[in-house]
Amino acid sequence: MSAQLRGPGEHWLRVLAIGVVLTVTLGVAAVSCSPRNAPPALLVDESVASDFRLLAEETWTSFLVVFRARASCFGPVALQATRSLDSRALYDPDTATVTVRVPATPAVLQGALVHEFAHHVEFQCQEHEELRPAFLAALGLPASTEWRPDNGSAAAPERVRGDIPSEQYAEATVILVLGRRPVSTGVRVNDEAVRAVKVWAAGE
Repeated sequence: MSAQLRGPGEHWLRVLAIGVVLTVTLGVAAVSCSPRNAPPALLVDESVASDFRLLAEETWTSFLVVFRARASCFGPVALQATRSLDSRALYDPDTATVTVRVPATPAVLQGALVHEFAHHVEFQCQEHEELRPAFLAALGLPASTEWRPDNGSAAAPERVRGDIPSEQYAEATVILVLGRRPVSTGVRVNDEAVRAVKVWAAGE
């Protein structure tokens, strides 16, 4: 669990448990009926086993602690599990659904979840565009660098995503929330990029 949960974060964690985090077992279609300005919530599909559900809830809470200043802009996300997926996980922005391949170790599952939760914020929160110039600068890239080629890197094969800023942002978020990357993905990330995400997520 991220060090972000210690100290002052514990108070926020209690607040989240009371009101902001809403984790329910529903079909994935529920998200498409939810308003984008609704509070952030993790909607867990029946395909998710109980042990994975507990891990997902814990990971979602850790994620919200880090992104608490932006919690009003990205709304609910659905989670489903499958045994047939070419990559570890993917995010569908049209339905705000994260699909994760199982089985996998808890560490791998956590990394996949945070990576896709980061894409959820990216696609659903208009304020996310404010992060991009600072993030690109942190990577030493021109401000004109295309953030997500053809608006579709969230579904691109892992082997072609290494230098896509959208994917670098998602991996920087994994480091920020978990303190490490459970899986070496080959996506280039540096400390400055992680800090850029941290500053934006905190509303600074």
